[in-house]
Amino acid sequence: MNKHNKATPLVTVDEQSADPIKEPIILQDDQLLESNSDDVDEPSSVILPQQDLKVGPDLAQATIDRLATLPELEYELERNNVAKSLNNMSVRSLDKLVKKARNELKFKISESLVVDVEPYAEPITDIAIVAEQIYQILYDHIACTDAVKVAVTLWILMTWVIPAAHILPIAWINAPEKRCGKSTLLKLMSRMSKRSLSTSNITGPALFRCIEAYKPTLFIDEVDTFLNDNEGLRGVLNAGHSRDSSGITRCFGDDHQLVTFNVYSAKAISGIGKIPNTLIDRSISLTLRRKMKNESKKRVRDLPVDITNKIQSQLARWTNDNMAAVKEAKPVLPPYINDRAQDNWEILLKIAMILGDDWLEKAHNACIEISGIESDEPSLNEQLLADIRTVFNLYGTNRLLSRDLLTGLCRDPEMNWSTLNQGKRITARQIAKILGGFRISSKDIRAHDLRGNEVRGKGYDLSDFQDTFSRYLS
Repeated sequence: MNKHNKATPLVTVDEQSADPIKEPIILQDDQLLESNSDDVDEPSSVILPQQDLKVGPDLAQATIDRLATLPELEYELERNNVAKSLNNMSVRSLDKLVKKARNELKFKISESLVVDVEPYAEPITDIAIVAEQIYQILYDHIACTDAVKVAVTLWILMTWVIPAAHILPIAWINAPEKRCGKSTLLKLMSRMSKRSLSTSNITGPALFRCIEAYKPTLFIDEVDTFLNDNEGLRGVLNAGHSRDSSGITRCFGDDHQLVTFNVYSAKAISGIGKIPNTLIDRSISLTLRRKMKNESKKRVRDLPVDITNKIQSQLARWTNDNMAAVKEAKPVLPPYINDRAQDNWEILLKIAMILGDDWLEKAHNACIEISGIESDEPSLNEQLLADIRTVFNLYGTNRLLSRDLLTGLCRDPEMNWSTLNQGKRITARQIAKILGGFRISSKDIRAHDLRGNEVRGKGYDLSDFQDTFSRYLS
C-alpha cells in the first residue's frame, strides 16, 4: 500500500448518541381516511369530478347545475371532459340534462312574472260587497253597458275559482273603433284577477309553455294585429277552453320527443274587429263604446294599487273558504241561448248564485243580452247559405250552374263575396268546400244560364239545399 492509499481509521460510534433508524409507520384504514384531507375549502371534484372515481347523483347534479350557468362558449369547452368525468356519460345525455337545468333556472328567475297573493287575514263573510266594489271600479273607468260590467265582474271572480269550472270562457274585449277603452279594461281586469300575466303579442309555442309553467290568467292585447294569421296560437286558445280537451301535444327537443302541455287557463283578449268563429264560440263578447264628450271616466293610473291589492287578497281568502260551494252550485241556465253559450256562462252563473239573488238576476239578464247579440251575427258559412238562397230567388230558378251562382253572389256589393279574398272575389272552389261541410255538392245538371239559354254543366239544385236551409237559416 503506498503512501497515497492510507486506510481510513474506523470511527467508533456511540450507540446512545446515534440516531436510531426509524421504522415506517403503518396507518390503519380508519386513520388513512382521517388524514386524507387538505386545506382547500372545496374539493376540486366539485368543480370537475375525478375520472377514476364513481360519481354519485348529488355530485353529478351539482356539476350539471354549474354548467347550466355557463356562457355557451365556456360550456362547449368543458362539455367533453365533464361528460367523461361523470362516469363516462355521453355528451348527448349531458346536453339534455344541462338544457333541462337551464330551463328550470330560467323558470326560477322569471317566477316574478306572476305573483301569488297572500290571502286576507279575516274570512270574507259577504263576497257580494267585494263584487260590488269591482263593479263600481268598472263603472268609474269604462264606458260600456251594464251587462258588460256584470259579465266582467263575474269573470274576474272566475279566475280565482278555476278548479270549480269545467269550461273557461275567453273574455273577448272588442270595439268597433279605437279609443274605446279596450286596453284600459284589460289593465283593470289584470289588476284584480289571479296570477295575471299580460302581453301584447305572443307566439303559439310561447303561449303553451307559459301556461304550462305559470298557470296564469293571460291577458293578450291587440289580437287583431296577429291572431287571424296565426293558426298555432288559435289552436292553443281553442284547446284551453275546456278541461276535457286542454292538452296539446308537440314535438319537443332535439330528438323530437312527444310532449303534452296542459293549456287550460283563463284568457282575456282584446282587439278591433272580428276574431275567428271558433274563438267567438268559446268567448263572451265584451263590447265597449267610446265615451261621449260630456261623459267623464277616471284614469287607471290614478286607481291606488292598495285598493286592487286588497281586492285580490280578499278574493284569495274567499276562494280558499268557498271553492266547494261554487263547484256544487247548480244554477238554472237560460233556455233562450244555444248550448255553447250555456257552457260559457255556467261558471259565471255559479258564482252569481253564491253572490245572492240580486247578482243571479243581473247575471241572467247579462247572459241573455250578450248572447243574443252574439247570435244575431251569422257565421261566414251561414251568411253564404243565406245569400245562395237569395240568388236562387232573384233568378227565379231551381237550378244554377256553378259559374252563374258565383256571378250572382259577387254581383251585389253588400254581400261582400266580391272582396272576400283580400279584395278579390270568392272562388267556385271555396264555395264547393263550404257547401261540402253541409253535405251539398255540385253535380252535372241541365239549366238555363243568365241569358236564358239552355246549357249543361256543373251546378247546384235548389232541392239539395232545403234541409240545410231549414236547419241553419230558420
